[in-house]
Amino acid sequence: MSKYEETPPTSVDSQLPSLKDLPSLGSNAGFSNKKVAWGPNVKPNVVPQVATPNVVPQGASKPIRSKTIQEAFTLDLQSQLSITKPEFSRIVQSVKQNHDVSVESTLSKTSRTFLISGLPANVSAGRRELVKKLTKPVTDVVQVPSRAKAAIIGSGGRNIKEIQEKFDVKVNVARENNPNVVDEDLGDQMADVSIHGDVDSVKLAKDKIMSIVKEETKNSSILVTVNNSTLLPFIDLAHLSLESVKLSIDNNKDVVVSGPREDVKLAKTKLQSYFQELESQLKEEQVKIPEKFQFLIDTKEIKDQFNVVVNFHADSLVSFLGHKEKVPEAISHARSSSTTFAVDALDISKAHSKNLQHAKNLVLYFNKYDVLKQIQDAHPEIKIVLPKPERLTEAETVEIYISGKSNKTDEIKGVRKELIALVNEIAPFDTLTVTDLDYELFHKDIKHELLSSEETAGFVQFGDFFPGDDTILLVARVSNEDFKPSPEEIKESLSQVNATLDPIRNKQSNLATQVIDLEAAKQDSLLSKGVTLELILEEVTQDGNTLQFKLHAPEESQLTLRGSDKAVKLAKKALESVVATSNRKFKDSLEVSVNSISRLIGVKGSNTQQLREKFDVNIDVPSESSNGKTVEVTITGVQYNVERAKVYVQQEAKKWADIITKELFVAQKYHRNLMGPQGAYRNRLQDKYNVRIFFPKSEDNVTIRGPSRGVTRAYEELKSLLDFEMENGHKVTMDVPAEHVARVIGKNGDMINDIRADFGVELDFLQKTTDPSVQESGKVQLEITGNRQAIKDAQTKIKAIVQEASDFTKTTLDVDRKYHKTIVGAGGHTLKEIINKAGGEGVRNRTVDVPNADSETSVIKVEGPKKFVDAVIKEINKIVEEGENSVDKELDIPQDKQGALIGPGGFVRRQLESEFHIQLHVPNKGETGKVVLTGLPENVEKAETKILTEIIRDNFDHELFVPAELHEFVSERGAFIQSLRLDYSINVKHGNQGRKATKLVRKPLDIPVDRVRGTADEKIKTTVEELDTPVIDDNAEKISWRLIYEDFDLDELLADEPSKSNEKDKKAVDETKKQESLKKAIEAIEKRIELGGKATSVGYVWSSEPSKFNKIVGPGGSNIKKIRDSTGAIINVPRKSDKVSDVIYIKGTKESVESAIQQVLKSLK
Repeated sequence: MSKYEETPPTSVDSQLPSLKDLPSLGSNAGFSNKKVAWGPNVKPNVVPQVATPNVVPQGASKPIRSKTIQEAFTLDLQSQLSITKPEFSRIVQSVKQNHDVSVESTLSKTSRTFLISGLPANVSAGRRELVKKLTKPVTDVVQVPSRAKAAIIGSGGRNIKEIQEKFDVKVNVARENNPNVVDEDLGDQMADVSIHGDVDSVKLAKDKIMSIVKEETKNSSILVTVNNSTLLPFIDLAHLSLESVKLSIDNNKDVVVSGPREDVKLAKTKLQSYFQELESQLKEEQVKIPEKFQFLIDTKEIKDQFNVVVNFHADSLVSFLGHKEKVPEAISHARSSSTTFAVDALDISKAHSKNLQHAKNLVLYFNKYDVLKQIQDAHPEIKIVLPKPERLTEAETVEIYISGKSNKTDEIKGVRKELIALVNEIAPFDTLTVTDLDYELFHKDIKHELLSSEETAGFVQFGDFFPGDDTILLVARVSNEDFKPSPEEIKESLSQVNATLDPIRNKQSNLATQVIDLEAAKQDSLLSKGVTLELILEEVTQDGNTLQFKLHAPEESQLTLRGSDKAVKLAKKALESVVATSNRKFKDSLEVSVNSISRLIGVKGSNTQQLREKFDVNIDVPSESSNGKTVEVTITGVQYNVERAKVYVQQEAKKWADIITKELFVAQKYHRNLMGPQGAYRNRLQDKYNVRIFFPKSEDNVTIRGPSRGVTRAYEELKSLLDFEMENGHKVTMDVPAEHVARVIGKNGDMINDIRADFGVELDFLQKTTDPSVQESGKVQLEITGNRQAIKDAQTKIKAIVQEASDFTKTTLDVDRKYHKTIVGAGGHTLKEIINKAGGEGVRNRTVDVPNADSETSVIKVEGPKKFVDAVIKEINKIVEEGENSVDKELDIPQDKQGALIGPGGFVRRQLESEFHIQLHVPNKGETGKVVLTGLPENVEKAETKILTEIIRDNFDHELFVPAELHEFVSERGAFIQSLRLDYSINVKHGNQGRKATKLVRKPLDIPVDRVRGTADEKIKTTVEELDTPVIDDNAEKISWRLIYEDFDLDELLADEPSKSNEKDKKAVDETKKQESLKKAIEAIEKRIELGGKATSVGYVWSSEPSKFNKIVGPGGSNIKKIRDSTGAIINVPRKSDKVSDVIYIKGTKESVESAIQQVLKSLK
């Protein structure tokens, strides 16, 4: 279609037997040609060009005996040149003679019709000559893809020259592309090609050019953007079966389609349909999974097996995204597969006197050096997971998770012990924190220095994990040594490593400092505004230099520069330039393209004003261009600022040349939603992509203008939003009874906001309850906006709320106050059960009001849906009826066992009352009395049976009695009891003698300090003394040792919430394993009792360096346990806080004491 038209005529060609049979013809198009000149004086061509007629003749008559034809066409008077009648006659006569044709014409008020007869070639040539000489020329502009311009021009201009000569036209191909027009199928900008000549020639030339374009663009390659990035993992290009084109995914974002153009266009349509279909098939579901179990989910396995993508979010949320039917299966698989694992959490922040920061430091150290690899390799079926560094900052605990198959619980225990030993091995004094070096400036230098000392001390730079944190952690590495050095030796070693950083400290302290004398007034006039100062800092720091600027320092007439030597020199040079050329009348100019001037100026001069403010200069932009191509822009101000402004404008001008405009068709009804409240969405897009978006008031085309890349992205985002609005912009109006509007809104709008959030709809009441029309009809109109399914679901929810409100009822029940306590139950438990049984757990606005104990009223109020109220009244009446038939029964339960009937937090009592529908009255602590059961006779009997047979019976598996005199030795001051728990899963209780047993174990050691301590010249002194043989007879006091087998079980660790099942449902204990463990434990205890009678020796090891005692203990207490097991002796290694902290106490038989002393001395050496 022509871009420029000058009253274009419609040419109609006819072949008629005679002029009188011509139809009445009209025209809107003009014929034109321009090669040499126009008018009656043009000399005819010797050899006329023969061309195909421009318009197919409306009527034709086949010649019977002659080869001649007749052709009729009409020219309107407006398209003709103004010539005299003689000139017209001369032109017609010339055509007749030159082309051997017959020419007849008729004239009307608005047009002239011609009939030419002769041979076909002569008729065509004659018609064209008439058109050239009688009509005005026309220019047609066509748009072609920019990539086709070279083909149209041809090598050395050959193609365009051929077109011009063949069709007698002038063709001009624009150098610049049209940035406002883009071929979406090719992804290419369009360029203008203008054709000038008569209308027939222009048409033929245009057809030729478009055939070249078609051939040049028959193959194309385009990008099909995947707007929804969540689709990418699910796109299966092979599924589309597009054999004629090549498909690939570019940069994991766009699909590249290459091939024949028409096939590419078809493939693009299919892809877009495929994306929409795929998006409708996908579903995302979020499941709350505790963070400690998230690592058990095998995301790769789930993707391979179910084609579902798993993502982990904050707040313990895990999302499963995939095909609708596969997501539930994936979640079920994740849950079932993870329940086959046992998980243990080791909180290492409890170690080293609950040193939380040290625990965090250890995680970073373990993470960097893969410290746990040795443990992991030794236990390949056990998984160890460290906390993520980014979560450590705010963490209040530091937990390491250990997991394995449920049948690997023993191995999990073993790994836990190894981790504990490892954590205990690296104490806070094994580390050193350095904070006096700037990470941003010197982190590479720091790393280079510390790598050379890495065998002595590992290091972690916190800035690698936490931006802005200058902390460096040094960790002593002593694992290769036979014996761990003392804290003093470790401290010295870390100090030496720290000293290797001194050259960097010197470098930091030697940053260049320059004090420049500059009058205070000049500082204020040139630098105080901050403009010039900011420009200097911008220039100096762009190469990574650092600089600190201080005005009026150290004195009023001085300023200080501090930074790297290069930065200081650059800043000094810039300052000297500013001071030397401080005259604000310096001028400089630059040439800016005419096309960029409007952007330089901006709306109402906004851009120019911003430049003035940024550079503190004046900018003069002339209103006209001297050469029509560029404008000379003048900048005036301080020379330094002018030079910086000039560079900035030149750079921006390059960007402005990239400005394009795109239009998006948006129906008027969607404008408001796309713009957002007060234009918020539009402003966000404009700021995000640096574009301008125009929403016209009376048109549907939204215009986006700005840099090409920003415009494209803003267009895509706006298009996505439009698609969403078109999908979710459906509206439905429903009636809500006026009296129930408040219930739909809810307290503080909670209900209506929940509906909006749950169903993704907008809800608007179109009337107020006080409106006259509402008062009359009793109904308020509610408008719901969203997609069809969401609207339907929201309507269902609102109808349910209205139905519930309509069904709301209140009633009262007069119940004797003596039953109120029974109805409420302990801690309100019974009342909660009544409400839940009545179906009130998920029902809003239901209440059961039982008067307080100090109230005098006996009326119970029940409110809610009628069905709920009836069910509650039925339950209350049932309790009252049972109360009237209840009996009281007293049980004689020993006072020391009455607590077992209550249980932790009252759990046992609540369970009994709930299970048997009775009331259990237990005397308060410190009071005497009997336990009373109240309820129906048969229920009381059942409860009594359970209490006597299951709850208060002795619940231990075996009991031994250890003489009180030997209890300290047998228990190894608690160490032996601990080993029974770890080795045999045997817990030891002492019944009512627990306090006595604890006192015996914790009694202070009697160490004769004067005799066992060495002199100043001695380093180690050992002393062995004999004790009296303990006297033990049948009358001696004995301590009860009650053995309880408790197997370690992790089956319920992965449950979403604690199991509420009865004890019957728990996994039965392996009786064989239990009896075997009890037998081994009894033998070990009896052996200790026998050994205790012979333990008449006590040994003391004094050391002048008690700090080395940690070598005796070993990692995780492994060494001392080894000594105790091999000797059977009691060994007490003092703590630093003990009154006697330099003497090790050993008790046992003479042989065991001597052996223990030798092993202790070996450890100390």
